[in-house]
Amino acid sequence: MLDQPSRVKNLLEDLPPHLSERARLFSSGRGDRSPSAPVSDTGSGELAECVVYWTHHALRVDENPSLDVACWIANKLHLPLLVYQGVSENYRFASDRHHWFSLQGAQDLSRSYRAIGIRYAFHLDRRDYRVPALKWLAGRATVLVTDDFPGEPTQAWTERLRATSSVPIVLVDSSCVVSPILVGKAFDRAYAYRQATSALYRERVSSDWPAVAELPTFYDGRLPFEPLELESADIPGLLAQCDIDHSIGPVTDTLGGSTAGYERWENFKRKQISRYEKHRNDPTSNASSRMSAYLHYGMVSPMRLAREANALRAEKFLDELLIWREMAYGYCHYRDDFETLDTLPAWAVATLNAHQSDPREHLLSWESLARAQTEDGLWNACQRSLLKHGELHNNVRMTWGKALLGWTGNADQALRMLIDLNHRYALDGRNPASYGGILWCLGQFDRPFSPPQKIFGSVRSRRTDEHLQRLKLEDYRRVVDRPIHKTDPLIAMIGAGLGGLMCARSLIDNGCHVTIFDKGRSFGGRASTRRIEKSLQFDHGAQYFTCRDTRVAKFIDSWLSDGIVQPWHGRLVEIQSDKSVVDKSNGYRLVGVPGMSTIGKHLAKDLPVVSQTKVTRVESIGKRYGIYAEQEGGCGEERLLGEFDAVLWNCPPAQCIPLLPQPCGWHERAANARMSPCWGVMVAFSERWQVPFDGAFINHGPIRWIARDSSKPNRPKELDCWILHSNHAWAESYLQQSKDDVSNLLLEELAKLVSVAMPEPLYRQSHRWLYASVDQACSQEDCEWDSTTKLGVCGDWFRTSNIEGALLSGMALAGRVLGTLHADQLATDFSPQESISARQLELF
Repeated sequence: MLDQPSRVKNLLEDLPPHLSERARLFSSGRGDRSPSAPVSDTGSGELAECVVYWTHHALRVDENPSLDVACWIANKLHLPLLVYQGVSENYRFASDRHHWFSLQGAQDLSRSYRAIGIRYAFHLDRRDYRVPALKWLAGRATVLVTDDFPGEPTQAWTERLRATSSVPIVLVDSSCVVSPILVGKAFDRAYAYRQATSALYRERVSSDWPAVAELPTFYDGRLPFEPLELESADIPGLLAQCDIDHSIGPVTDTLGGSTAGYERWENFKRKQISRYEKHRNDPTSNASSRMSAYLHYGMVSPMRLAREANALRAEKFLDELLIWREMAYGYCHYRDDFETLDTLPAWAVATLNAHQSDPREHLLSWESLARAQTEDGLWNACQRSLLKHGELHNNVRMTWGKALLGWTGNADQALRMLIDLNHRYALDGRNPASYGGILWCLGQFDRPFSPPQKIFGSVRSRRTDEHLQRLKLEDYRRVVDRPIHKTDPLIAMIGAGLGGLMCARSLIDNGCHVTIFDKGRSFGGRASTRRIEKSLQFDHGAQYFTCRDTRVAKFIDSWLSDGIVQPWHGRLVEIQSDKSVVDKSNGYRLVGVPGMSTIGKHLAKDLPVVSQTKVTRVESIGKRYGIYAEQEGGCGEERLLGEFDAVLWNCPPAQCIPLLPQPCGWHERAANARMSPCWGVMVAFSERWQVPFDGAFINHGPIRWIARDSSKPNRPKELDCWILHSNHAWAESYLQQSKDDVSNLLLEELAKLVSVAMPEPLYRQSHRWLYASVDQACSQEDCEWDSTTKLGVCGDWFRTSNIEGALLSGMALAGRVLGTLHADQLATDFSPQESISARQLELF
């Protein structure tokens, strides 16, 4: 009698021809069995025998070869079929944008599977519900079928399954009309690929996809996890529980799912495909299909698109869909180096290396590029298209990509930047076709051009000024800067701390209108710098910061590149109660340069900030909110600053709660948050204090921290400047003490701490921070937002009480606002009985 792996191998050999040419046995299932796992309902027991189809890049029911193979195997084995889909937090560039599109598609998929009578189970990784659902299923399935997709992250996950699970794994290509398995190798020139595959395409491009003769039985057994019910799910609320990048919002005019994808396709066939050949290169002509995101996730069938385009004799569209797109799929299928320069042809590598030392006019950081802050108008418009709409017209994408060679130090940096910007923002990012376009910018799939040019060498150049000879920039800007939302809300942010600035900036980058109000003259909250004169300055609030979260790290790396922050290499210690010193210099600590306030100034650059304006009242005015401030001159009267659709706060709870115009879903939680005060003392000596450290943590007595501020990079060195911070209990006891008394008391305590005599102070001053740190956080969330009242708050008094936490909190609040705007628009654009909104079908 045949064992299970042998039976599966024989089954694959007996598949119908249209399926057997796409399927391959990836794992015979002879590895170690996965550990057992709990089941979702009460009682104990194993998952019942079944075939599992793990779907990730064929998110459709129609013309889905992976599903058809799974059905075939399940029927032959007389087993039920279970379809599983999971969305993880742990993939590169995970964001609200990619998650929204995936979850909208999953809602569509759930309805479709229910309609045909196949069990579909969905899992979303999120806070308090991170379980190895796929590993559990693979450890118990009889056979696992999944989509054969050449790219991240699923390719690595499939490899891991093979190494850790004993289940036979079958891979099925569902992304191409002609499977890469049939092609047999990687091609790097379109003419060669076209010639090699012409007969294969002729045989398949007009063929109807065979229907499944019989669906397998319904799986009604238990599951080792609790599936998420998607159709009634609160997507904004779910995404708030995911540790992903919330600063990149959903794309309102491209909805996820097969229904939206096919409606866009039908619209393209009716109105645009006849114009495609003539106008395809003009991003203002509305002649492109805009189907790439749906093809990437497999929400639409490439076989259907090719068949129907062939019937309309749309030869140029077919050439793009089949030759260029599928050549890239085949290339990534057979090569594993497509993220490195090693993948480029030898001539391209040689010429790029030969011109690596050519001078660049500008070297631009990630942040400048990501936020479209270059001096090139066309490039900025291209990047804003990615940033705001998650897509970039193919013809301008080539010009956009080529420009990065001149703004990065070498071709390797250019490639990494291209991958980052495209995959982070584009809905079709991480796709083999994306790699095809990215690598083309560096010479792949192309030939050498003469004469060699600066920086590019023999790689084809594509200058933006030359592109503008055939494209009107203002017309393209009108397309790119079209409104994202049907009604653009006016949003007020009260408080210009780091969290508020990051939130406002993220919202503005995503097309929202935000005005920031702050009572101070500078920005950044407690990340502040006191400057008395040229040689005298102190970081009297936040002393330094660290970075552990990748969502913040992308900014930090950019700020390091732009000289906004630098590492502080001062010697840090802990002073014990017996005055002994323990080194604490390990760790990577960063500071703003030339002061901590530089970070806030940088974040506030180009933002609409109204400073030195203390908001005194927020009042409901119909469906909007009036923001009031003290009348200039301090006469006790108020003035209306404006009316807004949503109000956000970035200030301590004791300051925002009294301003709330009405009760909201979070005001009680915020009221329960507690923050503690701190006294800071700034002192300068005319000569260096000869202590053997630059900063010290102190866990006894009134002082908790001292630092030689002048030891930080780019600080004035003429005087020896120090900052002292009291502990919170001492500050609470001396809250109403005069500044002079506080300075004297803390300096007396400082003299007792160390054996080295302190020089006579040349300058001393104290500052009281009423809300310095968190005793009790508001909640375990990163921010608070009420989608009904449109009131929200962020700050470092949520999950993580530091600068990194403030930035993450601001991103999280931006994500909540953008998610609500997106959900509200979907609710008003169409009802469940109506078709997908026409808004997502056309640009004009």
